[in-house]
Amino acid sequence: MQYEHIKEVKDQARITPIETFPDPKTAIVILNQHSGKPLSSLVAVDDSVAIGQKIASSKERISSPVHSPISGKVVKIGTIYSHCSESFADAIFIENDGKQTKTHEFSPISESELGKTKPADLLNIIREAGIIGLGGAGFPTHIKLSPPAEFPIKNLVVNATEGEPYDTADERLLIEKAENLLRGVNVLKKILGNPKVTIATKVSKAEAVPILQKTFCNCGDSRITIVAGHFKYQQGDASILQKALFGYETPPTKRSYEMGCIVQNVATINAIANAVFEGEPLISRVVAFNGDIAQPKNLLVKIGTPISDIFNQNNINMNDIGQVVVGGVMMGHAIPTTEAPITKRSSSIIAFSESRCKKAQKQTACIHCSKCISACPVRLHPIMIYDAIMKPDFDKVEKLWNKDCIGCGTCSYVCPSRIPLASAIMASR
Repeated sequence: MQYEHIKEVKDQARITPIETFPDPKTAIVILNQHSGKPLSSLVAVDDSVAIGQKIASSKERISSPVHSPISGKVVKIGTIYSHCSESFADAIFIENDGKQTKTHEFSPISESELGKTKPADLLNIIREAGIIGLGGAGFPTHIKLSPPAEFPIKNLVVNATEGEPYDTADERLLIEKAENLLRGVNVLKKILGNPKVTIATKVSKAEAVPILQKTFCNCGDSRITIVAGHFKYQQGDASILQKALFGYETPPTKRSYEMGCIVQNVATINAIANAVFEGEPLISRVVAFNGDIAQPKNLLVKIGTPISDIFNQNNINMNDIGQVVVGGVMMGHAIPTTEAPITKRSSSIIAFSESRCKKAQKQTACIHCSKCISACPVRLHPIMIYDAIMKPDFDKVEKLWNKDCIGCGTCSYVCPSRIPLASAIMASR
């Protein structure tokens, strides 16, 4: 399989150190940022909350709570646009009191205590800290790390490929937080029964690779391997990455754990280390700020920060911006308003100029070039699925294996007719 080359636009952002962004005056915390059962608010209007306090949760297993990123008062429980669901969603609005009052709900452990800590206790810390997959999917991490006993995990893959062409947040974590990532990997090894560890990254991450080699190769664990390869964008997908590393192909009906493998994103592992050893719930994340802006950068942002704050703080005139994409230009979503907040799944904010957007071609009829078919990394027929969706003929859609789509967006990227193949197929799943 020949994977489509997607040009990277990272030269400036990848060399820019992580900058801590100011806390918002009003944090807007969306309740349902994960893939799973919905949450219920634990607070009411006029309640006072502290930093790290749990403010929404569910008793359902496949769920993940959210916490207050600031201290202050709940001023509203309403709705706001969420890029996670591409619709308006329930949210808790918190007015910052500037006091930086912290909760003491979480008790961290020391690294020396890790060996005698039960995996179940570690999983509970991860759940209570609200950690989900930060690579984009948003699946609750405590569930992903709890495969059925009949599927022992032989391989843990640290996905450090970060294929999205404008995203650099993970790369900066590799450079600046390698020691913390090692702590997070040790937690995962403890939970999963000490599997082999493969750290997969790109040779293009020139500053990060030697830091990873120094940190992980000197840790005394011979079962950790670093693979710096010429990975293409599509190989950042968990199943395709496993094929590149281990040579097997995960059948469409199976999950990674059934192949004895767990794949975890860099940002997720960093959050796990923060939760277990620092007692920090997931209330902030590193976000790449890139695109048609003067100073691309990487920001440590509180979850719930309005995206408009980031543009205002960087003195960007929104009249010059034609479109804002959150979560990567290939797999993310264009947002209709920058009043939408940062969520756990906001890996990046990409701004495109008004002039660039005006130059974008309008959709035209399919010219039967079959580029989408040749480019699909999982060997689907995107235009045939799209045509069946448009009819609509959903029996045919299913027979064409629409559910095997990994949402990489490559079909839309190569389409000369600008047909929204990827978004239509993902919506049909």
